[in-house]
Amino acid sequence: MRSSLGIGVLIIAAIAIALLSRQSGIVPENTSVSQSAAPSSTPESLPVLRAQARQAGRTLGYRSAGLSTNTAEHSIPLDQVLDGGPGKDGIPALTNPKFTSITSADPNITDTVEGILVNVGSDTRFYPYNILVWHEVVNDVVGGKPLVITFCPLCGSAIVYDPAVNGKPEQFGVSGKLYNSNLLMYDKTTESLWSQVEGEAVVGDLTGKKLALYPSQVVSFKTVRAQYPQAQVLSTDTGYRRDYSFYPYGNYNSTSQLYFPIAVADTRLPAKEIMYIVNFNKHSVAFKVRDLKPGVIAKVDVGGKPLVAALSNGIIEAKPEGGAPLPGYTAMWFAWAVYHQKDGIVWTAAQ
Repeated sequence: MRSSLGIGVLIIAAIAIALLSRQSGIVPENTSVSQSAAPSSTPESLPVLRAQARQAGRTLGYRSAGLSTNTAEHSIPLDQVLDGGPGKDGIPALTNPKFTSITSADPNITDTVEGILVNVGSDTRFYPYNILVWHEVVNDVVGGKPLVITFCPLCGSAIVYDPAVNGKPEQFGVSGKLYNSNLLMYDKTTESLWSQVEGEAVVGDLTGKKLALYPSQVVSFKTVRAQYPQAQVLSTDTGYRRDYSFYPYGNYNSTSQLYFPIAVADTRLPAKEIMYIVNFNKHSVAFKVRDLKPGVIAKVDVGGKPLVAALSNGIIEAKPEGGAPLPGYTAMWFAWAVYHQKDGIVWTAAQ
């Protein structure tokens, strides 16, 4: 399926990101990517790899690209599994990474930097976006509990999962492939491909298996400093050469255009509007984050059961009336809407 985004726009976007990358001084002048190229040994070339994937029109036809995935098993059309630019592990996941205290955090993690906040018992950890954008998947153990922290920059989807598969914790990597412009992770045991935004294996031996959502929040570093002074912050000492002060996707977040095709273009809200999402009573409920201002209580009828959400001290909680908060996640509108045309419920202040 082809995107409504014209080839001309794709080329312009490719040139713009390539120029931005070169102006930042982090992309070698001789960077090039061929159809059979292995992941680049110069990791700062990520923006150019993404751009060249689009410019070359490499958007149809499944290629293994170093993966040993069993493609005989799949729940999605294989010809809609697209190459995102970097190949398998071209965007390297982190496993059991280093952390620092808040006071020792990298100076590029300023008050306005957002990230994923996770709490297990007395162990609270903050994973800043300016690091996650370069790695997308973090295999970690928080408070003794294995978790996989995931972030897809193309979807703004920040999601934490319990990585248990068939009763055992699994580890995940970045496949270099996309479906509906969303990260496809792969598990290290079978190399099945998993939809990051759905938490479900969609190609490979584990097709149909699902990961359990784990509670997390997207907050600013300012909120972390104020409310969680003992939190640990993901360190930039990752073992990889990256410029964590540089955002490799240019103005992507501030434009309406997508880089890759999606199956459903729902125009009820802007494509990149940020939503807070919970699953409740066999429905997926998406709250418009910008409308959840302090003092606002969002109320939604979900199959005859009331669900309320509110923002307090930088934290969003959604829960059944009188019940406990539900685990949720954050994603751009298009990334949620493409999957939830039938079971989705939307809340905005205009309702």
